[in-house]
Amino acid sequence: MTTTPESRTPAVPSRSFTTLMTGDSGVVTMMFAVCASLMFGAMCTALDLIDYEMTQARMQMALDVATISAGVDLAHYADAAGKDSSAWKADARAFYNGNMPKGYLGLTMPDANFKATITGAAATGQTIQLSASGSIPLLAPVFFASNPTDGSGDSGSGSPSTPDTSTVAAGNTAFRLPQSTLELALVLDNTGSMADYASADHSQGTKIAGLRSAANTLVSSILGQSGNRSYVGLVPFTTVVNVGSSLSASGSWLTPAASDSNSYNSAGISSQYQPSGTGSGWAGCPVEPRIGSAKKLYPKAYAPADSPGFTPFYYNVPPQGFKITNYDNKTNCAVTSVSSVLNVPLTYQTNGSTSFCGTATATPIYNAWGQPAPSGSTAPATTTWDQNGSASSRPCSIRPMQFLTQDVNTLNTAIDQMQANGSTIIPVGLLWGWRMVSSAWSPQVSGSNGWVSNDANLPRPEATTQGLQRVVIVLTDGENDPGTANGIMPSPSFNGLSGVGNSTLTAPTGGPTNGSMTSVSDINTFQLSVCNAMKNDGIVIYSITFGTYGTDSASTQAQQTMQNCASPGNYYHAPTNAALASIFQQIAGNLGILRLTR
Repeated sequence: MTTTPESRTPAVPSRSFTTLMTGDSGVVTMMFAVCASLMFGAMCTALDLIDYEMTQARMQMALDVATISAGVDLAHYADAAGKDSSAWKADARAFYNGNMPKGYLGLTMPDANFKATITGAAATGQTIQLSASGSIPLLAPVFFASNPTDGSGDSGSGSPSTPDTSTVAAGNTAFRLPQSTLELALVLDNTGSMADYASADHSQGTKIAGLRSAANTLVSSILGQSGNRSYVGLVPFTTVVNVGSSLSASGSWLTPAASDSNSYNSAGISSQYQPSGTGSGWAGCPVEPRIGSAKKLYPKAYAPADSPGFTPFYYNVPPQGFKITNYDNKTNCAVTSVSSVLNVPLTYQTNGSTSFCGTATATPIYNAWGQPAPSGSTAPATTTWDQNGSASSRPCSIRPMQFLTQDVNTLNTAIDQMQANGSTIIPVGLLWGWRMVSSAWSPQVSGSNGWVSNDANLPRPEATTQGLQRVVIVLTDGENDPGTANGIMPSPSFNGLSGVGNSTLTAPTGGPTNGSMTSVSDINTFQLSVCNAMKNDGIVIYSITFGTYGTDSASTQAQQTMQNCASPGNYYHAPTNAALASIFQQIAGNLGILRLTR
């Protein structure tokens, strides 16, 4: 059959590229293509960025490990910066390779791009610098088709070329000391409140027991390491510090020297009033120097040669001295001599009611030492002065300090002998902790006026001892409290800061300019001036408040003062004995790191 043109099926016109692009569907296609390109390009760029960050982080980690390991490795070379340089650098590269897989994410690093240098001397400290750089391939240029350049940095079309790789680099610097020296002074509260229980249920024992245990563990942790160059000292404090045998009583640091004319007998008192072994000479507690006619108090470590020096601490000694009446015996009460003496530690008592040879005293001198009061006859109208109570209640009966030592047993014995008794003046303890790590007090500098030690170079010279770390840990369970005039311990006029019969607290350097020992706020201000002076002298301070503190303003101020006293980040609060033990162990760990990596 013949097909006519009219009966044929109309032909569908062909869809050329131009037709496709100019139609509605062509527009959609174009938009999809553009968006897809951008999306895949962005994805490739993101993957490149992830690869870069992962490679750089892994490279830096490997380099950090290599730097530390290379520093330790220096001990194997006599001259790593000289003739042994190549071998040491090869070790450093091996440490790096051990932590950086070859070809990690396509990283390429030529040998020349790894550098290890060392400067300085082993005796004074060495600076180690490691660096590494390489390149990783990029995905984005593959998708976008990077254009070769014509040699001028531009493509043939005039647009910049796209780089095929990205450079990745890492670097590190460390300072190595062969070994550092730690001088640590433990400035610990021994006041009466430390006898309280550490918890309401009494399950943890007393605070002083918890302190002894924590301090002993810290000492063992630090000094128990073989080959250590660490020295630890102990400074118990109340309102005074007892230097004991750590300083000579005949040294010129003390004016007048306590051994000159202060024994019981040399004061003109008959030996019959001195039971064996109880004497009343200086017991070991000094008073801070007061400068000038205004008796100004300064936050200073001083030096034994400074003038004016420290003075012996005597409790309630009136400026006019004591009138001492000697009797021939307890029965007859016949007067053998009457004299006025200075510088003897007798307590002024005015509220007595017991009769001794016709005189009124709070406690007759015989009863004070456990002897029966004399019976007897009438005696001349004289005034009798009583000693400082029993040996356990004297203001200066506090456990003496222990100078820097490496002997664990000596320190543990001193710590175990700490007893709780008395009021609190924290800056007294801080000042003596400062002196314990101050080279001006070393026998090398001050001779017989300095610390009594088998090592004349302790404390070490600050300027020339590489890696020297001077640290003070101060702990208290309360606030500054100078005591009262009616207590058995020193009143505000008689303690290690105020001296004998003077309650003023004039401290022009960082402290109150017209203060008083009766003001806790003034003592806090002076304490902070001491802490700041110590930190300015290069001493690291850890401060710890211990036990339960209230929410009143006094407790808040006490804790804030201790927090401000510490070096940054070194303040702790221990509400219980268990918490204190944990804190001491944490500090011991910190000190261990410091000795290795300062």
